[in-house]
Amino acid sequence: QTQTEFRNDCLTGDFLDEFGGKQKAMYDASIVDKAVHLVRDPFDNVVSRFHLKRNQKQGNATWLAAYPNSIEGFRNFCACVNTRLHTAEEKFPVVGAKSNANVLVKYREKIPCYSDFVRYFLWHNHAIETIDELGLDHLTLHYEDYGSNHRETTVELFQFLGLTLDTTRHWSKREGDEFHGSERYYRDYFTTDDIQAVQELLRDIASNENWNLLRRYFD
Repeated sequence: QTQTEFRNDCLTGDFLDEFGGKQKAMYDASIVDKAVHLVRDPFDNVVSRFHLKRNQKQGNATWLAAYPNSIEGFRNFCACVNTRLHTAEEKFPVVGAKSNANVLVKYREKIPCYSDFVRYFLWHNHAIETIDELGLDHLTLHYEDYGSNHRETTVELFQFLGLTLDTTRHWSKREGDEFHGSERYYRDYFTTDDIQAVQELLRDIASNENWNLLRRYFD
Protein backbone atom coordinates (compact mmCIF):
# COMPACT_ATOMS: atom_id res chain seq x y z
CA GLN A 1 0.00 0.00 0.00
CA THR A 2 1.35 3.40 -0.95
CA GLN A 3 1.31 6.44 1.30
CA THR A 4 -1.48 8.02 -0.76
CA GLU A 5 -3.58 4.84 -0.58
CA PHE A 6 -3.08 4.67 3.18
CA ARG A 7 -4.12 8.29 3.68
CA ASN A 8 -7.18 7.83 1.48
CA ASP A 9 -8.19 4.75 3.46
CA CYS A 10 -7.94 6.82 6.65
CA LEU A 11 -10.25 9.41 5.08
CA THR A 12 -12.83 6.81 4.03
CA GLY A 13 -15.79 5.80 6.15
CA ASP A 14 -19.11 3.96 5.95
CA PHE A 15 -22.60 5.45 5.98
CA LEU A 16 -26.12 4.10 5.56
CA ASP A 17 -28.06 5.26 2.55
CA GLU A 18 -31.81 5.94 2.50
CA PHE A 19 -32.50 2.25 1.96
CA GLY A 20 -30.37 1.14 4.89
CA GLY A 21 -27.52 -0.09 2.70
CA LYS A 22 -23.92 0.49 3.65
CA GLN A 23 -22.02 2.86 1.39
CA LYS A 24 -18.51 4.29 1.46
CA ALA A 25 -17.57 7.94 1.27
CA MET A 26 -14.33 9.90 1.47
CA TYR A 27 -14.35 13.07 3.54
CA ASP A 28 -12.15 16.11 3.15
CA ALA A 29 -8.88 16.08 5.07
CA SER A 30 -9.46 19.67 6.14
CA ILE A 31 -12.09 18.61 8.69
CA VAL A 32 -9.57 16.47 10.59
CA ASP A 33 -7.99 18.31 13.53
CA LYS A 34 -6.47 15.60 15.70
CA ALA A 35 -5.19 12.05 15.60
CA VAL A 36 -4.69 9.43 18.29
CA HIS A 37 -1.87 7.06 17.35
CA LEU A 38 -2.28 3.83 19.35
CA VAL A 39 0.70 1.48 19.39
CA ARG A 40 0.78 -2.11 20.60
CA ASP A 41 3.80 -4.31 21.18
CA PRO A 42 4.47 -5.80 17.72
CA PHE A 43 4.95 -9.32 19.12
CA ASP A 44 1.63 -9.21 20.97
CA ASN A 45 -0.03 -7.78 17.88
CA VAL A 46 1.13 -10.64 15.63
CA VAL A 47 0.06 -13.35 18.09
CA SER A 48 -3.32 -11.63 18.51
CA ARG A 49 -3.80 -11.86 14.74
CA PHE A 50 -3.31 -15.64 15.07
CA HIS A 51 -5.99 -15.71 17.78
CA LEU A 52 -8.31 -13.72 15.49
CA LYS A 53 -7.71 -16.26 12.73
CA ARG A 54 -8.63 -19.07 15.11
CA ASN A 55 -11.85 -17.29 16.01
CA GLN A 56 -12.67 -16.97 12.32
CA LYS A 57 -12.07 -20.71 11.87
CA GLN A 58 -14.46 -21.81 14.61
CA GLY A 59 -16.35 -24.82 13.28
CA ASN A 60 -13.40 -25.98 11.18
CA ALA A 61 -12.18 -28.79 13.44
CA THR A 62 -9.40 -29.86 11.09
CA TRP A 63 -7.86 -26.38 10.93
CA LEU A 64 -8.16 -25.83 14.67
CA ALA A 65 -6.52 -29.17 15.37
CA ALA A 66 -3.64 -28.34 13.05
CA TYR A 67 -3.10 -24.96 14.73
CA PRO A 68 -4.02 -25.27 18.42
CA ASN A 69 -4.08 -22.26 20.74
CA SER A 70 -0.51 -22.72 21.92
CA ILE A 71 3.04 -21.66 21.12
CA GLU A 72 3.44 -24.72 18.92
CA GLY A 73 0.16 -23.99 17.13
CA PHE A 74 1.21 -20.39 16.51
CA ARG A 75 4.59 -21.35 15.12
CA ASN A 76 3.07 -24.04 12.87
CA PHE A 77 0.60 -21.46 11.58
CA CYS A 78 3.43 -19.02 10.87
CA ALA A 79 5.41 -21.69 9.04
CA CYS A 80 2.42 -22.18 6.75
CA VAL A 81 1.95 -18.44 6.23
CA ASN A 82 5.63 -17.91 5.48
CA THR A 83 5.52 -20.44 2.63
CA ARG A 84 2.21 -19.59 0.93
CA LEU A 85 2.22 -15.80 0.72
CA HIS A 86 5.31 -15.22 -1.41
CA THR A 87 3.37 -13.81 -4.38
CA ALA A 88 1.38 -11.35 -2.29
CA GLU A 89 4.47 -10.25 -0.39
CA GLU A 90 6.26 -9.28 -3.59
CA LYS A 91 3.68 -6.48 -3.85
CA PHE A 92 4.98 -4.80 -0.69
CA PRO A 93 6.20 -1.30 -1.61
CA VAL A 94 9.95 -0.78 -1.79
CA VAL A 95 11.19 0.01 1.70
CA GLY A 96 14.23 1.97 2.66
CA ALA A 97 17.06 1.84 0.17
CA LYS A 98 16.65 -1.88 -0.45
CA SER A 99 14.56 -3.77 -2.97
CA ASN A 100 11.65 -5.99 -1.99
CA ALA A 101 13.64 -9.11 -2.81
CA ASN A 102 16.58 -8.16 -0.61
CA VAL A 103 14.36 -7.40 2.37
CA LEU A 104 11.92 -10.28 2.06
CA VAL A 105 14.35 -13.10 1.31
CA LYS A 106 16.57 -12.05 4.18
CA TYR A 107 13.83 -12.40 6.80
CA ARG A 108 11.46 -14.99 5.35
CA GLU A 109 13.26 -17.88 7.01
CA LYS A 110 14.16 -16.01 10.19
CA ILE A 111 10.92 -14.59 11.56
CA PRO A 112 7.64 -16.42 12.30
CA CYS A 113 4.78 -14.70 10.43
CA TYR A 114 7.32 -12.19 9.17
CA SER A 115 4.90 -10.65 6.65
CA ASP A 116 2.71 -9.53 9.56
CA PHE A 117 5.70 -7.71 11.05
CA VAL A 118 6.43 -6.07 7.68
CA ARG A 119 2.83 -4.85 7.42
CA TYR A 120 2.89 -3.67 11.03
CA PHE A 121 6.07 -1.61 10.58
CA LEU A 122 4.91 -0.16 7.26
CA TRP A 123 1.51 0.73 8.78
CA HIS A 124 3.17 2.82 11.47
CA ASN A 125 5.46 4.41 8.88
CA HIS A 126 2.36 5.48 6.99
CA ALA A 127 0.53 6.64 10.13
CA ILE A 128 3.41 8.88 11.16
CA GLU A 129 3.75 10.31 7.66
CA THR A 130 0.00 10.93 7.36
CA ILE A 131 -0.07 12.85 10.65
CA ASP A 132 2.85 14.93 9.42
CA GLU A 133 1.34 15.52 5.95
CA LEU A 134 -1.98 16.71 7.39
CA GLY A 135 -0.29 18.76 10.12
CA LEU A 136 -2.40 17.15 12.82
CA ASP A 137 -2.19 17.72 16.55
CA HIS A 138 -1.66 14.17 17.75
CA LEU A 139 -1.36 12.01 20.83
CA THR A 140 0.63 8.78 20.86
CA LEU A 141 -0.53 6.13 23.30
CA HIS A 142 0.96 2.72 23.96
CA TYR A 143 -1.52 -0.09 24.51
CA GLU A 144 0.23 -1.36 27.62
CA ASP A 145 -0.04 2.06 29.29
CA TYR A 146 -3.71 1.35 29.87
CA GLY A 147 -2.64 -1.50 32.14
CA SER A 148 0.28 0.14 33.96
CA ASN A 149 -1.19 3.67 34.14
CA HIS A 150 -4.86 3.23 33.44
CA ARG A 151 -6.19 6.37 35.10
CA GLU A 152 -3.44 8.69 33.89
CA THR A 153 -3.71 7.36 30.32
CA THR A 154 -7.49 7.71 30.26
CA VAL A 155 -7.38 11.25 31.64
CA GLU A 156 -4.70 12.20 29.08
CA LEU A 157 -6.83 10.85 26.22
CA PHE A 158 -9.99 12.65 27.35
CA GLN A 159 -8.12 15.91 27.82
CA PHE A 160 -6.56 15.64 24.39
CA LEU A 161 -9.97 15.07 22.79
CA GLY A 162 -11.54 17.91 24.75
CA LEU A 163 -13.99 15.57 26.44
CA THR A 164 -15.27 15.60 30.00
CA LEU A 165 -14.50 12.52 32.06
CA ASP A 166 -16.93 11.64 34.84
CA THR A 167 -14.30 10.34 37.25
CA THR A 168 -16.87 9.53 39.95
CA ARG A 169 -18.62 7.10 37.66
CA HIS A 170 -15.59 5.92 35.70
CA TRP A 171 -13.49 5.01 38.71
CA SER A 172 -16.32 3.48 40.76
CA LYS A 173 -15.88 -0.08 42.00
CA ARG A 174 -18.93 -1.10 39.97
CA GLU A 175 -17.36 0.13 36.76
CA GLY A 176 -13.92 -1.24 37.63
CA ASP A 177 -10.54 0.38 37.35
CA GLU A 178 -8.73 -2.04 35.09
CA PHE A 179 -8.04 -2.32 31.39
CA HIS A 180 -8.60 -5.95 30.47
CA GLY A 181 -6.27 -7.20 27.79
CA SER A 182 -3.07 -5.36 28.63
CA GLU A 183 -2.02 -8.28 30.82
CA ARG A 184 -1.73 -10.55 27.77
CA TYR A 185 1.87 -10.67 26.68
CA TYR A 186 3.18 -13.17 24.16
CA ARG A 187 6.91 -12.56 24.06
CA ASP A 188 7.48 -16.20 25.06
CA TYR A 189 6.08 -17.24 21.66
CA PHE A 190 9.35 -16.00 20.14
CA THR A 191 12.94 -17.09 20.60
CA THR A 192 15.82 -14.72 21.30
CA ASP A 193 16.91 -15.12 17.67
CA ASP A 194 13.39 -14.29 16.47
CA ILE A 195 13.36 -11.08 18.48
CA GLN A 196 16.79 -10.06 17.23
CA ALA A 197 15.72 -10.65 13.62
CA VAL A 198 12.55 -8.60 14.10
CA GLN A 199 14.63 -5.75 15.47
CA GLU A 200 16.90 -5.92 12.42
CA LEU A 201 13.83 -5.88 10.16
CA LEU A 202 12.53 -2.81 11.95
CA ARG A 203 15.82 -1.00 11.47
CA ASP A 204 15.77 -1.93 7.78
CA ILE A 205 12.31 -0.64 6.91
CA ALA A 206 11.20 1.82 9.61
CA SER A 207 11.49 5.56 9.29
CA ASN A 208 13.61 7.27 11.94
CA GLU A 209 10.45 8.45 13.71
CA ASN A 210 9.01 4.95 13.66
CA TRP A 211 12.21 3.43 15.04
CA ASN A 212 12.14 5.92 17.93
CA LEU A 213 8.48 5.04 18.53
CA LEU A 214 8.97 1.27 18.61
CA ARG A 215 12.46 0.79 20.00
CA ARG A 216 11.06 0.54 23.54
CA TYR A 217 9.89 -2.99 22.65
CA PHE A 218 13.51 -4.08 22.11
CA ASP A 219 15.23 -2.41 25.07
